[in-house]
Amino acid sequence: MRMNRIMQWFTRNIGYHHIHHLNVRIPFYRLPEVMAAIPELQSPLTTTLASRDIADCFRYALWDEDNQRMVSYREARQQ
Repeated sequence: MRMNRIMQWFTRNIGYHHIHHLNVRIPFYRLPEVMAAIPELQSPLTTTLASRDIADCFRYALWDEDNQRMVSYREARQQ
């Protein structure tokens, strides 16, 4: 996930979170360094999170397995 430096700080480098699953002892501020040092981690699929997209993050909260998409609590209750 690509974000500007302010968003990286606020989210504690969530764009590098997959590295945390390799070794939970790596602190968030070292994740970019680890990614740069390991070639296999340097070509992940990326998404973006812009300020205007944040509201959508609160609107969708659950994964609908049957339809393979994110849904709101209201949509989940209606199903």
